[in-house]
Amino acid sequence: MKKSLVAALATSAMAVLLAAPATPAGATSPFCSQTVPNTSIFFYNKDTGSAGTATLSAGKYRFTGNFDLPTGYTHAAASRDSLLLYDADTGAGETGTFKAGRYSRVESYDDFSTGWSQIEASGDSVLFYNSDSGFGITGTLKNGKYREGRQYDNFSTGWTSMAASCDTLLATADSNVGYGSLKGGVYTNVANRDGDVFLGTLVATKDSVLGLERDGSQLRYKMSTATNGKVGNFQQIGTSGVWDIVGRTADSLFFYKTDGTSWISKLSGGHYANVGQLNEVSSDWSIIEGGV
Repeated sequence: MKKSLVAALATSAMAVLLAAPATPAGATSPFCSQTVPNTSIFFYNKDTGSAGTATLSAGKYRFTGNFDLPTGYTHAAASRDSLLLYDADTGAGETGTFKAGRYSRVESYDDFSTGWSQIEASGDSVLFYNSDSGFGITGTLKNGKYREGRQYDNFSTGWTSMAASCDTLLATADSNVGYGSLKGGVYTNVANRDGDVFLGTLVATKDSVLGLERDGSQLRYKMSTATNGKVGNFQQIGTSGVWDIVGRTADSLFFYKTDGTSWISKLSGGHYANVGQLNEVSSDWSIIEGGV
């Protein structure tokens, strides 16, 4: 994660998430089965540093507080008990505990590599990915602290969206899909599908994943399970208007437009259910990120 790290040559095949041979997925992560799902959700405005937290469980939302953070954070990733914030332009960042709708800073950083395009967290792990170079790093994200694990120079380039359930990471670009397990600070590739399905932007709860494909003025929703490093077949479940951000918690989704319009749904066990509109949500949040 230091600035001195240099990406090696990466593969160019879009259809492969990790170019190494696929490894069968193991059993369900002990960390996921032995810990409490995270219902915390975080809101942030990168221009002002304003932040807020809440809980979102089984489609029920409860605001917990406002506070101020440094400006400029471009990415956030939340695990089962921790939150990581990152500035892709400067390499600044911080981590802290993130439980019961409360964030408490534990560590600050000024030496993360710049330019990570995507950061995704599972139950106990986090992955940093550069879509231009194919370079990646994984580590653990627990107890409010990030600890680097492994470096990868053979991720495919060009993945446009990623999402992680409690133990499974999924990546997509156009109709190409790749996935594997992300646990214990390590990513292990399981399978790749070329020309399988167009998913668009991804968001995942503890055991399910939703793809939101843009089709003109609407989004097409496709849903599947995501457990044990494997992703099931996707089913189209409906459409909606376009949202600016979609955040998650362990079992729920938070749909948001920057004018403050918001909608809540449940996504758990491969089942999706609308809950309804949420009123009086602040406008202009640039990041909405929840635990898993």
